[in-house]
Amino acid sequence: MFNVLKNHSSISNKLIIRNNVHFTSRLSFKLPNYSRVNTFSTHNNPLCASAVVSISTDPVLHHGKFYFDNIYPIKIGSFDIRHRFVRSNRSILEVKIKSGKWIPSESTMPYEFKVEGIEPRKKEGGMFVNFSFRADPKLKESALEEIENHIKDHLTENKLVPWFNFQPNTAYLVEGEPFIEDLVQRYPASRLRVEFKGPDISIESLFYTFRKYGLIRDITLQESAKEPPRYAMIIYSSMRSAASARNCVHGRLINSTRLNIFYDQPLKSNLIYNWMVAHPRISVPLIAAIIAGVSYIIFDPIRIFFIKSKITQRFNLQEYRIYQWLKRQAIERILYWNKSSYDPLADISTWKEREQEEQKLRNWLKEPPETLIVLLGPTGTGKSRFVDKVIQDKKNKIVIKCDEILNSHNENEVILKLAKQVGYFPVFSLLISMSNLIDGLASAMIGNKTLGFSSSADSEIIKILDTLAIALHDISPESLTKKRQRKSNKFVEPQFVESYDPADIPIVVIDSFMTKDTTERQEIWSHLAKVAALLVDNGVAHVIFVSSNVGIVKSLSKAFPNKTFNYCNLTDAPNERAVNLVKTNVEGYNVEELEEHVKLLGGRVTDLRFFINKIRGGQTPQDALIDLIKKANIEIRKIGFGDDTDDAKTIPWKGIQFWKVMKELIQNDYVCNFSLFKDVSYDAIKFSPFFNGDDTSIRAMEEAELITILQLSGRPDQIQPGKPLYKAAFNQIISDSLFAATMELQTAQFMLSLETGKINKCEEELEKLGHLFVKQEGKWLLGGGHVPASVEERVKFLLARMQRFHASAEKWQTEVDRLKKVVASGSA
Repeated sequence: MFNVLKNHSSISNKLIIRNNVHFTSRLSFKLPNYSRVNTFSTHNNPLCASAVVSISTDPVLHHGKFYFDNIYPIKIGSFDIRHRFVRSNRSILEVKIKSGKWIPSESTMPYEFKVEGIEPRKKEGGMFVNFSFRADPKLKESALEEIENHIKDHLTENKLVPWFNFQPNTAYLVEGEPFIEDLVQRYPASRLRVEFKGPDISIESLFYTFRKYGLIRDITLQESAKEPPRYAMIIYSSMRSAASARNCVHGRLINSTRLNIFYDQPLKSNLIYNWMVAHPRISVPLIAAIIAGVSYIIFDPIRIFFIKSKITQRFNLQEYRIYQWLKRQAIERILYWNKSSYDPLADISTWKEREQEEQKLRNWLKEPPETLIVLLGPTGTGKSRFVDKVIQDKKNKIVIKCDEILNSHNENEVILKLAKQVGYFPVFSLLISMSNLIDGLASAMIGNKTLGFSSSADSEIIKILDTLAIALHDISPESLTKKRQRKSNKFVEPQFVESYDPADIPIVVIDSFMTKDTTERQEIWSHLAKVAALLVDNGVAHVIFVSSNVGIVKSLSKAFPNKTFNYCNLTDAPNERAVNLVKTNVEGYNVEELEEHVKLLGGRVTDLRFFINKIRGGQTPQDALIDLIKKANIEIRKIGFGDDTDDAKTIPWKGIQFWKVMKELIQNDYVCNFSLFKDVSYDAIKFSPFFNGDDTSIRAMEEAELITILQLSGRPDQIQPGKPLYKAAFNQIISDSLFAATMELQTAQFMLSLETGKINKCEEELEKLGHLFVKQEGKWLLGGGHVPASVEERVKFLLARMQRFHASAEKWQTEVDRLKKVVASGSA
């Protein structure tokens, strides 16, 4: 038999070698894929080498899985959007598999290899490839190893590298039973928790089992625990290695122990955060410095650019010549044709009566900035339009409207409006609330009252105004801001007489300054005044304060001491101008009748507009005037006296003080139910018994626009009603007999108490003098037994004063009794 086999160069499929054939020598030859050769020594005759050749001609169909890694980007969280750019259609993967992208062609594979299906694992970045092959059960392991080598060689030759991480594809034979899940909130991790369902496995066995999937950083076994399961922690250096190991080893048996593998998300112990909380004195200033540095490097230059653009009107189409030409040629002509939409009261800045004030303001703006410019005038005199006309041709200007800023619901809105007016962008007003919240939470965590991290609207306003000052400084002419020029490494001082173009000097207009909420918004007024003083003191820009409150001078003097201001006062329209405005807008009425009513109405622009609108609405001039007087009457009663006792307590003056001013502004003689008025001396009111030299209440009345104080050579001189219409309203209030009796009763009671107080002071002094001359033990205490002449004269003087005070007190007492009866009767 040996010779027969030796003569054949190969064994064909027709050769049949049955089992239990013995040879005297050891055979080794190649068989086809479907056969196998077993060589072993016989147990019966150990001295002789023998072999048994077993050939199986019935291979069995087997199934298996391969795990291909790096097919998709591995999903590390819900925020990972890389999967949106990768197609995961199963049919596409099958086409690529069969085309030979990851697996050689089935015709070139051994053991009748065939792909059975694809299972994408998009979350873990890979896929399972189910396959089948035919092999003898005893040769299954070697067949799988040969198939695996074919696939790995194919991947190495083709060098398949995806676009998302530039790492080659790898393939691993699945050795266990993979746990295929679609849990939404479970993502791959580099830490694997390997649970033992059976006896423990040594670290050495775990290393040899898991090392082929990637570099392992550490393997730790669970310490002694009372309750199962026991487990080991395997930490890979790569998340993909951990994903491959989990998909290939899960469910594998090692020495009768089943391995169940799960991803273990590490506890996120933020060392930086813990250190920051533990050391707030270091971390808070450090965070503040980082934020300030980022803001200074990134955001501050952007904000300065936008503020400069706002000042120079870089993006304002109205400043371009083509727009101005279109406005003159088209818009203004259309408005001129459509006279119904034209309002001659709107352009009050063109009045000839104000040409002198306009020229004065223009001359100040041509000079270098040396002091503040204050434009004062009652409400409704057109101060804002007046300033707009003067600066309309200026290149560099910025207008801050305080009334719009103060009409805000909260601090964030105040910041946003101020930032918008000056061009400050970007602004993060919400960070104020967030920083306060963070400060509160952090202080609660560490037990301190505050960390100093909180911000406020006040600090944000200061930051906006400081940035505005920097932008204005960059725009202003160098000769005025005293910037030193560097020439040939030498500093050159500016010339004694500066050369500059007046049109290049920036102008800052702060409109409606301290006109409302003077107590609640005191910080805003203070910050605006300080930045204005800074700009003027450094010659950066002209600053014009526009207000109807004369009291702003005192506030501005605190920020700009030891310097006087340039004042410009606007008054109401003269009677002739007011009559002409009404005639122009009202037709069909007697001119003399209009003149009479306009004379009582005065030249306040807002009142003239209301008067004209009422007449256009169908009322007669008489009815329109009566309505306006009634409205003014209500305003005066509410502001001057208060609606009730509680309101009267909050007013910064007494009702009898305002009543005294009203009475002084009206003569006793009146004609046609309308009073004749005269100006009242400021000093006469100030030093009257009702004010006693204290003008605080008088200034408060002026701030409330109930009265107007006229200046003479820089000092208060005369007092007038707040606006001309108040003249008739004052008279109407005083004509109310019952109300007048009530106020006169309060006045009489005040004067009675004043005279009584004077009498009491005289009595106290006389009593003190009497105690000095008490006779004790037959002798006088002072004076040598008689009263000195000087003391006697003093006593006579006090007695005479007491007599006068008593007579006055009797008169006021009689008046009080009479007025009480009048008030009690309910009719004067």
